[in-house]
Amino acid sequence: MYVLILPYLLVQMGFPQEEIVQYTIANSLVGTFFAALSANIVLFKQGHIYWETVLTIGLFSTLVSLLLLEFFVNTSLYAMREFNIAVILLMLFIISRTVKQNWKGKAKVEKPMSLTSSAAMGMGAGAVAALSGLGGGTVIIPMLNIGFKVDMIKAKSISLGVILISSFAATLFNLLEKTRIEYVNQSQGYIVFPLALIISLGVILGSPIGVKVSSKMSQQWISIIFVCFVVVVIIDKTLQLI
Repeated sequence: MYVLILPYLLVQMGFPQEEIVQYTIANSLVGTFFAALSANIVLFKQGHIYWETVLTIGLFSTLVSLLLLEFFVNTSLYAMREFNIAVILLMLFIISRTVKQNWKGKAKVEKPMSLTSSAAMGMGAGAVAALSGLGGGTVIIPMLNIGFKVDMIKAKSISLGVILISSFAATLFNLLEKTRIEYVNQSQGYIVFPLALIISLGVILGSPIGVKVSSKMSQQWISIIFVCFVVVVIIDKTLQLI
């Protein structure tokens, strides 16, 4: 939703075309942070926080995302074309993962994770977050579930914990970042306060509704709706490339 709509809103608000990508990613990460925060509060109450794994993966995720933001994403090297290509590739991966999840095999015994595996997972998640503005769950969940046979509930919990850490760090970074083109419109750094507020409130108010609605739907229908929306994003980004 963020990567589809935010670029158009930011253009309408008059932000420099040359830095629309950077503003999009920064404000998308704000929404990602509040979504993760809301989910982690629930998980904490349920006692489903896996601190050691979350902190280990989260450290590497945060480090890579901040390095990419500083030396690549928030520079002239990363423009709309590169952003659209990155989003299209990520959306195609998400569709593939979603389809595969509907044909799960039998549960298997969970495998132990090494520091190297946790580092690779964190770095992949951090790269996804920095390049697209989305959470790193698209990397963490399949690696945990498929690679290490971690059950889906635990994998999602770990993913949400990591996303909370890395998106918070990235949001602070973007708040303090100096934009390449001087333009202030109710913003500080790359964070646009009206958008950040609306996104945050939307997540807080909309998440419980989404949970209630989805609980009454089959997993197949949820997957179909989700894939349809992802296809819309792919079409939009492809048209922009053309």
